[in-house]
Amino acid sequence: MPILHIVNGDSTREGLERSSIPGTFCSWSDVLHEGPAPASASPEEWRRIRVAHLVSEGYGSPRDIENQYAREDAALERWRDHDEVVLWFEHDLYDQLILIKHLAWLGAHGASAAARPKLSLVCDDTYLGPLQPQQFPSLFAMREPITGAQIDLASRAWAAVCAEDPRQLVALAATESRELPFLAGALRRYLEEFPSTVNGLTRSEQGMLAILAEGERSPVELFAALTRTEERIFMGDVTFWAIVKRLNRGPHPLVTLDVRDRAGTLPSGAVRITETGRDVLAGRADQIALNGIDRWKGGVHLTSSHCWRWTGTTLAIAD
Repeated sequence: MPILHIVNGDSTREGLERSSIPGTFCSWSDVLHEGPAPASASPEEWRRIRVAHLVSEGYGSPRDIENQYAREDAALERWRDHDEVVLWFEHDLYDQLILIKHLAWLGAHGASAAARPKLSLVCDDTYLGPLQPQQFPSLFAMREPITGAQIDLASRAWAAVCAEDPRQLVALAATESRELPFLAGALRRYLEEFPSTVNGLTRSEQGMLAILAEGERSPVELFAALTRTEERIFMGDVTFWAIVKRLNRGPHPLVTLDVRDRAGTLPSGAVRITETGRDVLAGRADQIALNGIDRWKGGVHLTSSHCWRWTGTTLAIAD
């Protein structure tokens, strides 16, 4: 039977399909670093929750996202029909969360280093999407067998992401591992997207306001400038714009938007910081105290009355 390749997005899939590598290629894409992923949900409920979140944040229509999920899940569920399953993922937060979700799922469905089909992994610090078709075969040749230790670590990490109490993530983020060498760094970046104890801003929100404090930017300019601050680029433009719009909401907006929508890309126009935004950026005011919070991160429901915050080294609960 052919090889099944599970990859990190359509750009990678299209490059692989034009390469000389044999097999069936399926992309799997979801911004698991944003929105709910509760451990207690059944598979059907979990998908419904994820689809509703993605629709609400502007990722597409309910039908398109539901159909995409159905295609991606169906391909994974047929994993035993192949001689080999190869996972292609990068070193950044977006990819590492999808990777651990898949490894955890495979482990829960009987996959092991000794069982068939063979499981392999392609994962280093190469961004796969921009590669040309002729660049993939050398990476494929260097794929490594997935081990039981990798499945075990991924299962524990994914359970921590989906847990109501996120403190186990702190320990995992502080522990470098030979099994999944990029996971700890990705989880540290994930923790930085919890509200800060200093001013209630996430790292991404803080970065946006710091750029805007130097002057207004178009959405495209702001996205490019924010991307340059990342050690491992993980955020797409839809996620970026959802965060910008979040900063524009509430009784005391931190940014103002003078923009015009454009199909298939970021809006044109200008994003500007408000005086309230400057106060929050400087730590003179707190975003959550001003505008509240009602947001999910994995299994954690962040609310104004019960909010986990990032201190820079750990998570602290604010009731």
